[in-house]
Amino acid sequence: MKLTALVRSILFWFVFAVSILIAGFVLLTASLFSSNKERCYDIVRGWCKWIIQAMGNICNVKFNFENMDSIKNMGPVVLLSKHQSGWETLALFGFVPRRVSFVYKRELHKLPVFGWGLASLGMLSIDRSHGKAAFEHIKEEAPKYFEKGWAIVLFPEGTRTKPGQTVKYKSGGARIAIDTGTPVVPIALNSGRCWPKGSFIIYPGHIQVIFGPEIRPEGKTVAQLNDEVQNWIETQMKVIDKP
Repeated sequence: MKLTALVRSILFWFVFAVSILIAGFVLLTASLFSSNKERCYDIVRGWCKWIIQAMGNICNVKFNFENMDSIKNMGPVVLLSKHQSGWETLALFGFVPRRVSFVYKRELHKLPVFGWGLASLGMLSIDRSHGKAAFEHIKEEAPKYFEKGWAIVLFPEGTRTKPGQTVKYKSGGARIAIDTGTPVVPIALNSGRCWPKGSFIIYPGHIQVIFGPEIRPEGKTVAQLNDEVQNWIETQMKVIDKP
């Protein structure tokens, strides 16, 4: 007898809740008894990879990455990704073959378990109430992450979008690239077909993640670089994001 998507989703979210409590306890213990943020990072990375694989097994969500290895030995890079669901936040953290720092709002640190774990990773957080000063903070801190070999990840749409939906990309990622002389790699993905925005139910399907070519910032304005990123991603979406 086939399990419905609803039943599979209930089972997955139960596994998710139990596993995040266990991972949170392990992470809290590690952060209390060790100042080594790399250990905390590895714990969270391992959990992200495991939960994505669990979603695949329970909800029948298959996935593949194309051209991801191209960034493995690349120097400093800004990854600008399409954002359709929570899947890519977990998957990019778990599977990208180098350390990554998402740029996220510092208010998330207040969330129980999840926020505590996030705070322990040493990623780049901002206080959005500071307005323009928040971006200046990113511009000052980004080179420190690049020096350590990290990639910086942003979602230029600013929020999750529905399949087929196109919005004007925010220019923060392009500005970081221009100001620091760092190349950009765009990422197209269609995760919203399996895990729609705001949906409890996770549907079976195949998620494609395509890493694009390196885009150099030299000689370009912020608007030109941002448009180039958006044009590449949205062109790919017309191929992989069909109903």
